[in-house]
Amino acid sequence: MVSIIVSFYERLAHLKSCLDSLALCADDFDEVVVTDDGSCSDTVDKLKQCIKRYDFQINHVWQPKKGFRVAAARNNGIRRARGEYLIFFDCDFLVLPGAIRQHVKCSKKGWFVAGHCKYLSEDQTSMVLDTTISSSLLENLYRQFPDKPIIKSHRRFIKRTILMRFRLASHRKQSLGGHFSIFRRDIGRINGYDENFTGWGGEDEDLGIRLVRAGIYCRSAIRSARVLHLWHPKQIGNKHWKQAPNIEYFRRKEIPVFCENGLINASTNPR
Repeated sequence: MVSIIVSFYERLAHLKSCLDSLALCADDFDEVVVTDDGSCSDTVDKLKQCIKRYDFQINHVWQPKKGFRVAAARNNGIRRARGEYLIFFDCDFLVLPGAIRQHVKCSKKGWFVAGHCKYLSEDQTSMVLDTTISSSLLENLYRQFPDKPIIKSHRRFIKRTILMRFRLASHRKQSLGGHFSIFRRDIGRINGYDENFTGWGGEDEDLGIRLVRAGIYCRSAIRSARVLHLWHPKQIGNKHWKQAPNIEYFRRKEIPVFCENGLINASTNPR
């Protein structure tokens, strides 16, 4: 069983376009879990009405707004999902037909699968949000961008994995890419996302490092699992995460493979 986990906060128009793109490949997965990082009640009401329009299973899980907590939101998505194979997207992604199948095709126990995106402009995004999503629209948009950066990223991920497996590169070089997938059991081995990451940045890098330290390496679907990223303005106060408060926690000397505040923590498993 394949579960799609979509991170969401307030951008309902983006989410609708994401779900419309997933509707074009609904035979390739079993359910979607929209995991909400504290959207307001009005947005939640509209979201619940929106998801009724789709013929595939969509579940919505919500957490109170206490700052930017995407790590906790993604763990909520994992807890709610029923599938043994999990594919992670954000609500501002447009998933092209075949992308889900490529993630599943590349899947292997003891590995995770990384993907990347091509980024739409503001004008392209405005057009997409105002039109009907179709396979031909997505294909045409994807072809407007060069493949060279995607190919370069694909080769970089493969090279990095080889070097890390032979201990010729630091596990701190690992990242997840724009979207990724993994077996539930494998992400459970490291206790999921570290929920100590609050505020913007670092949670994906931390997860990638802990996966590699657990012997769970990357397979690349960067060239084959095609995804477009919708433009949106940066959040107020956003800056590169390496200048943000999370960097001190990320750079701590010892990063345990099994994080203490993850899928299993004091609130989910009280003593």
